[in-house]
Amino acid sequence: MLVWTLVVGPVALAQAQPKDAGDDVYVVQPGDTCGTIGRKLFGDAGKGSATLHALNKMGPPPHDLKPGTVLRVRGEPDARLTFIKPEVNSKRAGKPDWFQANTGQGLWRLDSVNTLRQAGAEMTFRDLTRLQMNENALVVIYGQDTPATDTVKKAGGVELLQGELSLSLAELRGEGLGVKMPAATVATRSKDLVVGVDAQQMTRVSVFDGQAEVSAKGQRVRVPRDHGTRVEKGKDPEPPRLLPEAPAWVGGTRSVRLLLDGQGVDETLAWAPVERADTYRVELARDERFNDRVHEASVPAAPAALESVARALVPGQYYARVRAVDAAGLLGRVSQVRQVEVLRVKTERGSLGPQGLQGTWPLEFSVEGAEALEARLDGRPTALPVRLDQVGVHTLELRPRGMPEARPETLSLTVSPPRVDVTLEPLAEAFQARLLVRDERGAPLDVPATALALRGLEGTRVEPLTKQPDGALAARVLPVERDGERVASVEALWGDTPLQRREARTPAPKPPPSGVTPEAARVSVLGAPSGGRLDAAPLPTVFLPQALLVELRAQPGVEGLADVSGARMALAVEGRVGERVALGAALRARPGQPADPSATVAGRVWLSDLPTFRAVLSFEGLWAGAGSDEDARGLWLRPALLLGGQWDRWALSTSQGYALRPGQARATWDSTYQGWFLPRPTLALGVEVGALLGATPQEKGPHAYAAGVGARWKHGGLELGASVRRGLGPQGPALWGTWSGQVTLGWSGLGALRPQ
Repeated sequence: MLVWTLVVGPVALAQAQPKDAGDDVYVVQPGDTCGTIGRKLFGDAGKGSATLHALNKMGPPPHDLKPGTVLRVRGEPDARLTFIKPEVNSKRAGKPDWFQANTGQGLWRLDSVNTLRQAGAEMTFRDLTRLQMNENALVVIYGQDTPATDTVKKAGGVELLQGELSLSLAELRGEGLGVKMPAATVATRSKDLVVGVDAQQMTRVSVFDGQAEVSAKGQRVRVPRDHGTRVEKGKDPEPPRLLPEAPAWVGGTRSVRLLLDGQGVDETLAWAPVERADTYRVELARDERFNDRVHEASVPAAPAALESVARALVPGQYYARVRAVDAAGLLGRVSQVRQVEVLRVKTERGSLGPQGLQGTWPLEFSVEGAEALEARLDGRPTALPVRLDQVGVHTLELRPRGMPEARPETLSLTVSPPRVDVTLEPLAEAFQARLLVRDERGAPLDVPATALALRGLEGTRVEPLTKQPDGALAARVLPVERDGERVASVEALWGDTPLQRREARTPAPKPPPSGVTPEAARVSVLGAPSGGRLDAAPLPTVFLPQALLVELRAQPGVEGLADVSGARMALAVEGRVGERVALGAALRARPGQPADPSATVAGRVWLSDLPTFRAVLSFEGLWAGAGSDEDARGLWLRPALLLGGQWDRWALSTSQGYALRPGQARATWDSTYQGWFLPRPTLALGVEVGALLGATPQEKGPHAYAAGVGARWKHGGLELGASVRRGLGPQGPALWGTWSGQVTLGWSGLGALRPQ
């Protein structure tokens, strides 16, 4: 068995030197033999040579020792230093100098170990018995064959002169442990024992496992488990007294803390009071054996919950314990070990600080060791790592997994909207808005079109945002006219949060003279051919109406002249449903035949953006009733392209249409050309020529031509028009009529005017 002596006190030692490796090994020098080495190291050539052969595989003598060969000169150590903090000195047996000790260093018989101020060490012996040394402690190792008469040393014990000693007796130890102190001697087989000697040489013993016998002045006291006693020097041992119970932690035996900056985390260790407590001793260490302690405190007893704060903890795993100390200075049972984990928060965007995590959308962060945590975001379970897409302040709670009673670590997460750059560029009569989203570093962010909203201000209208190939968001902005300018004012929003306002202005085009508008060149002078398809459609013109337009048209035959088409009347309604789109409908009937009407639904889309030129795509669907010619009856579809423009007092337009009957091989192409002169603001005079060609697979269709003149007068919302035409060519009178006319009465003041 091992016998060792502990001496605790202010020991003045010489400055330690670097470790001398020659204490454990010997490097062969030129001319060395086993005998010379044995005489040099052990004082006897024969015994020394035998020791070298026993420790090294050298083979049978004689040996040819090569210089530089390393030979072991000591056997298996009696103990090893298994923990050192921060500096500990050691001294070999029989050597006067102290050297700096190292973790894992072996200790042999009569070696010494000295801990300096604020230092600590742990020695582990061959039988795994552990001895923990506090600051200013001195230990001398004694082997089994120590020539000593002291009973404690022979039995393998400890001599404690001053301080406190925690003993952990190994399971393999075959006999009890003796502890000799100035006022008493302790014999114990306890595996958990604390003994101490204060400055007045008062001895204190606390037994937490098994039992111990305390002897002084010829008297013996048996101390059972969870009891303690003390012995004043020169007096008998006091009767055993019950030790305080182990305190219970407040908030569970495990906690998680998050490191948000480089200053460390303060951890509050709180526990409930116990009976018979005068003070409490609390410790926090980096290891489960509490060698590497980072926080120690003595807290006075109180009736309420008690606490001690460990400051500036860096990321890592920590272990805490607390025990009560009674009025006699005896230590009570130790609490459960509480685990404290300090985890580092990592973020892709944003900044960490004492108040939490702050950053722009989207906020992304993770926590080291997240697999051992349960997280709740704004009260709802969530997974780690976390990505926050909702702007605002959120609360994240983290607990150790499977421990709902543990105190949560709460983290505030503040998500700010990203930076948005808004530009407005003129686009024909409108503007185009472009929104580019950037992060806090200025790099573009890819966001969905629904994440942002663009709101028009002061009458400005905004169409929905669309995603562009370069990642930007764009929308068409319709301005208002104010003080001779087109003004567009918009505001970008992220949810309900305003981000940026922009306003742009361009000069508004000068309006034409009163009554002279592009809408004056709208009525077809020719009207419709005999049998009628076009007369029941909205008027074919490249200029969209400024407002809702209602027109009543009459096309009577001219008395005494050939007109195979006969009289007819049509009611047409057309209006703007968008900046570039107009829809219309018309109903035609013959006088005397009200049950045999024809109807049309039509739409026009404005394609061009030039100020004086217009291109319009038209599409009409017409149902011609039984009162129409046989070739015209039924359903017809007619796409058409309308081109035209206005220059000062002149306007020109053309209509190129292609009418076809669904399901039949019958088609008709019609082409008209109009020219208008505007001599007065309220009067427009026009001339028109046109052609109509029809065909089927079986026979050639009619080829007919026509020409006509007309006039249109506009006063406010009221419009009056009249025209006359004549069919030309062999088949012209049959299709267009020899002579026919058209009278139009319209009103365009039903709705808000739209600029064009």
